[in-house]
Amino acid sequence: MKTINLKKYYYPICKKDTFVEVPDEVADAIAEESRAENANDAKQHYHCYSLDASPGIEHHFPEQVISPEDILMEKETEREQEAARALMMERLREALATLTPRQASCLHARFWDGKQFKEIAEAEGFTTSAAIVTVRNAIIKLQKYYIKRGWMKPPKEKAICTKTAPPKRNRKKTSAKKS
Repeated sequence: MKTINLKKYYYPICKKDTFVEVPDEVADAIAEESRAENANDAKQHYHCYSLDASPGIEHHFPEQVISPEDILMEKETEREQEAARALMMERLREALATLTPRQASCLHARFWDGKQFKEIAEAEGFTTSAAIVTVRNAIIKLQKYYIKRGWMKPPKEKAICTKTAPPKRNRKKTSAKKS
């Protein structure tokens, strides 16, 4: 068993002298890795011709040590994101339950399976335009459900999925009588 100083080999992580007894093979492997790293650093500095920068300088900076507070904050944000995702999926399942079977299957094929409208129409047995209208109506129905529940703000006037009738044409009435 050999005694090694962790500060010597792992300085950015271990800043105080910490002596640990390790088996001879582990101590030899750590020492060999340290020698290889030092030789590589010396080789890189030897081939440096500029005083401004050295090749691979980005590899010479010590790694950022993450504080325990940062680790706890990351875990907390991960938990919050997971909870938000679970809530979103629950709401989506609830909203999808309001769709007709045809709308649900077309919506699933379009967005989960990534099929084109032509493929959906062939699989369902109707026209491409009917598939487009079915998916559009399903999205509008989901959108209205989300707005009704307060999970989403109403869209602005010129949003894509607002279902408004197109303006009527002003046709001139002709008073010509047919004989």
